[in-house]
Amino acid sequence: MKQTALANAIPLNSSIRLGYVKYFFVFIAGLMAPFGFAPFHIPGLTLLSLAFLYSSLQNCSRKQGFFLGLLYGIGYFGFGVSWVIVSIHDYGQLNYCLAGLVTLIFIMYLSLFPALVAYLYKLLEDKNRKLLSLTLFCVLWCLSEYCRASLFTGFPWLLVGTPLIDTPIKYIAPILGVYGLSLVCVFISALLTLAVSQNSPKRYHYLIVIVLILISPTLCKNISWSQIKQEPISIGAVQANLSMRDKWDETLFWNLLKYYENAINKLLGKQLIILPESAIPLPASYLDKYLLKLNNKALKAKSALMLGILQPTNDRETNYYNSVITLGQAKGKKLKRQLVPFGEYIPKPLVKINRWLNLPEPNLLPGKRKQSLIRIENHPIASLICYEIVYPKLLREQMPKAQWIVSISDNGWFGHSLASYQQLQMAQVLSLLTGRYQVVVNNDGLSSVIASNGDIIESLPPFSPGLLQSSIFPAEGLTPWIIWYEYPSLIFCSIFLIFILFIQLRRLFQQ
Repeated sequence: MKQTALANAIPLNSSIRLGYVKYFFVFIAGLMAPFGFAPFHIPGLTLLSLAFLYSSLQNCSRKQGFFLGLLYGIGYFGFGVSWVIVSIHDYGQLNYCLAGLVTLIFIMYLSLFPALVAYLYKLLEDKNRKLLSLTLFCVLWCLSEYCRASLFTGFPWLLVGTPLIDTPIKYIAPILGVYGLSLVCVFISALLTLAVSQNSPKRYHYLIVIVLILISPTLCKNISWSQIKQEPISIGAVQANLSMRDKWDETLFWNLLKYYENAINKLLGKQLIILPESAIPLPASYLDKYLLKLNNKALKAKSALMLGILQPTNDRETNYYNSVITLGQAKGKKLKRQLVPFGEYIPKPLVKINRWLNLPEPNLLPGKRKQSLIRIENHPIASLICYEIVYPKLLREQMPKAQWIVSISDNGWFGHSLASYQQLQMAQVLSLLTGRYQVVVNNDGLSSVIASNGDIIESLPPFSPGLLQSSIFPAEGLTPWIIWYEYPSLIFCSIFLIFILFIQLRRLFQQ
């Protein structure tokens, strides 16, 4: 159908009658935003993307704003979390049509958040007070990310402040927190829109403010929020790069055990040896002799060993924990608390649908909230398993006692996609927020050592086997983020939104 015919078919007062080109470019802007994240590391594109969205919301109706926000979200999440379809198709046993449909529904759900931000912005904006409206947009975006991270167990992936760790703003991340970074990111983007749209000298004022925001955090560059002990801990990590099919293939099981034993033998003598999440695809209760052998080897070499494995929740072994157990010089265990929806458990309202689709039902249970920290040679350490990396609150609960962080994952579920890169970048944020070194061990690649300032010291290549050998340094002390978490940003946003609502209500009653 020609554009003129399509235009005539749509009523003049329709929300769609905004200009098809504008909708298209907002969608493209959404596609562009994930390029600010790993592995691309171009934060400027995320800033420009948000700036274009904010600019597009000027001079449009609420309905038009909603559709613009929705299209932006479809582009943003459609590209940024496209890896979801890999696990749904390859391991959820759905054909590409059904897997695509499920992925589309998930992306549409996520896209509702920027859509609601745009709608509420148009509902509450004050066109006569541009800076007030600009701040409103930033506040709404920040609160939407918090809601997205909390509702229905949450999905705190692709928070827009994350790319700022590749800019000087990273130096104040321990003060601002994750949502504070998002607030700053959106503020810079919206301010850039004002600067471009102004023809008066105010344009230069806005540009000066943007430059100051970007460079002033360097004043905090040499501030050390934690006290690093000059007592290096030698570490070794095993990156097997096993595909999910090989990992769960019964005929290859004994070869897998031999592989890990040989890898551990090469690392014996290191103070800490780490294997990835669910390294051995069999419950620990079936591997007593094998684990005892590894324990004796580690004790003899004075090494601590941490490995991911399933543990039964009861004697009947009807359910399991995704866990980390310790051998040798290490003491304690970790039971995963934040399970992956659909991958490790099915939300209760959707159990019947899952059975109707004849999909396998996971039998994993979450661990208790309060768990003792794993200890390595009297060093208490924080531990995170896979999906828990994107929930900073779970890490804060282990602070300030923990002296470093161990994060284990198996992202083989998502194939050769962006997932592992994005997760590693979020791990960098955690080290930055807490001032702690971190060892990230991932089955399918990018196993890394991260310094207390969030920089990657050493890393193995993706999608290849290897042994990571390095050193980390224990740390003590409190960063501002450990003390006050995300509360300053969230409280500011809440108070500001209440203030805007008060102004709107007062104006309504005065009419």
